[in-house]
Amino acid sequence: MQVSTPIPHINQENDWDCGLACVAMVANALGARLSLAEVAMHCKDESVWTIDLAYILRKLSDDQVSIPRLNFSKRLQIPNLSPRRDEGWDFTYYTSTIGADAAHSREKFYRKSFDDDQKRVNALFDNADAENVRVIQLVLPLDDFKRFLYCRKYGIITLVNQRLLSCLQCLEKTTICNCTIGVFDSFVQRMKGFRYIGHFILLVAYEPNTDMFYYRDPAVRDDLCSISASNLERARSSNGTDHDCIVVKVS
Repeated sequence: MQVSTPIPHINQENDWDCGLACVAMVANALGARLSLAEVAMHCKDESVWTIDLAYILRKLSDDQVSIPRLNFSKRLQIPNLSPRRDEGWDFTYYTSTIGADAAHSREKFYRKSFDDDQKRVNALFDNADAENVRVIQLVLPLDDFKRFLYCRKYGIITLVNQRLLSCLQCLEKTTICNCTIGVFDSFVQRMKGFRYIGHFILLVAYEPNTDMFYYRDPAVRDDLCSISASNLERARSSNGTDHDCIVVKVS
């Protein structure tokens, strides 16, 4: 099936920047002509969590607001040049867990950097409201994914277990896509024995007649991948993902 989307395809360049590549895709769909390298300038750590991506989206959005609205105080008639909370890009981060779940420290994927990440990630969650980063503690139902994506006006950055990701276009009989870029393929090979490998993809469309989702995978050379609704549910609900997703209005 031919699927059209305003969201371009951008490959990750390292084994840790899949989420940043998804942000770059969304940013370009919203009119910000940014390379992956330019997006990565806003990331201080190679251990990238979903809350990091939400903060980067807010920063990039604020950068696009070139002329602030003038809001005057009725009492003093002093112009307030601070951006309104509804300005900029429209996105919401949904997660089942606020903060870094201590249980993740037992997963091999998180174990090496978890102690360093935990304090930083918890602080980002604590400050999210003040930084105009909308976080909702909710497992977004798959039916809501379908509604958002069917209208082709949204993209959903989704954290999945790469072990359970099964693209119908590029999956071999093994669990590894045969068209992955070299840097990610070698990364997955190093992760042999890991039950969970965190990976960000960008969902762009849903086809109800086949119950299929279409997505851009920054680790895959081909433009568009597809996955059944049941397989997507398994991949996004795996232990380690916290059901993390960021819903972004792109048109």
